[in-house]
Amino acid sequence: MAPAGDLVNADVAVASMQPKSGTTSRMASLVSMIVDFCHIMNAQLRFLGKAKATPFSVRLRGRVQLWGSGEIVLGEGVSLNGTVVPIEMITYESGRIEIGEHTFINYGSSIAARASVKIGSYCHLGHYMFVMDNNQHDVVRHNELPPSKPVIIEDNVWIGSKVIILPGVRIGTRAVIGAGSIVTRDVPSRCVAAGNPARVLRHITELDREEEPAFPGTRAWNK
Repeated sequence: MAPAGDLVNADVAVASMQPKSGTTSRMASLVSMIVDFCHIMNAQLRFLGKAKATPFSVRLRGRVQLWGSGEIVLGEGVSLNGTVVPIEMITYESGRIEIGEHTFINYGSSIAARASVKIGSYCHLGHYMFVMDNNQHDVVRHNELPPSKPVIIEDNVWIGSKVIILPGVRIGTRAVIGAGSIVTRDVPSRCVAAGNPARVLRHITELDREEEPAFPGTRAWNK
């Protein structure tokens, strides 16, 4: 039979080997806060002098490449992921890019504005998406710059990977654009569109609304 002292020492050793869940949880929370703060400061530094009063709730992971002397306006809670490939924003002298609150843009996306590209709130834009409000050259007279046509993407729009949105297009509220689509004309609200050129495949019904998963941070279907 082992002496009582040995049993006490063994209990202490076992207790010291057990994970301290409270400490681990606090450390994980602290690390998460530091990483989040780094993303906030990254956005502030990258958009310094380029965007108009970048809110401290904007987060940038990775890089963004900004070109031109136009205007960029970011809403509260905008999230940009430029980790794999930088996000590009090009604003010519009279151009304006406006991104609404809590919109997410994935890596490799490119937005070019000679006049205006307006993206609404709570939108999700897939990687390698391309939006432009000018074709950059005339179809017949290749050396002439055609007129710009503003692009409007309304609230709660989901755009898949590698979608191209051409000048003059308006995409309605809660529309979904399938991956690889080329959007050449307006897309109505609450519908699914896909293809080249993109066309409406179906409309989003009340049943779809009932089956929509409640993702954290998404707005309820109340419009």
